[in-house]
Amino acid sequence: MSCILRVSGGQLDVDALLASVRLTPDHVWHRGEPRFRSKPNGKCHESSGVTFLASDAGFGDFDMQVEEATKFLEDHGTQIAGIVTFKDVEAATLDFGIELRDVMIHSDVLAPRFLRAAALAGVAVELSHYLCNDEEKSSEQGADGSPH
Repeated sequence: MSCILRVSGGQLDVDALLASVRLTPDHVWHRGEPRFRSKPNGKCHESSGVTFLASDAGFGDFDMQVEEATKFLEDHGTQIAGIVTFKDVEAATLDFGIELRDVMIHSDVLAPRFLRAAALAGVAVELSHYLCNDEEKSSEQGADGSPH
């Protein structure tokens, strides 16, 4: 998993938004399109939106996700602030995908530098914790068990 900036709105003209920025989208969807290509008659998107990759660090490397997301916000903060205020944008969230660790207390710290950059860009922050099976964990680790 990674850290993504997800932007959406019920009436958002996502194509116009993308034409106004220089960031490369990771995923784009339009209101009324099927949520899954494999299920063309299934549920449809209720909004339009786009995601941008802020970090491609894995589930188990939260510190790297925060470092890369901070750089993403600092490098593109003015563009992101413009995205957040674009007509009909209803939500702009930086979402971290994190491995849910099997510990008594699971805590993740966000540094002031990151929080300042996120606040200046005007984005919400979400920490999405995922249960990982052994296969997902091993795909993110080297032969010695350490993260790549």
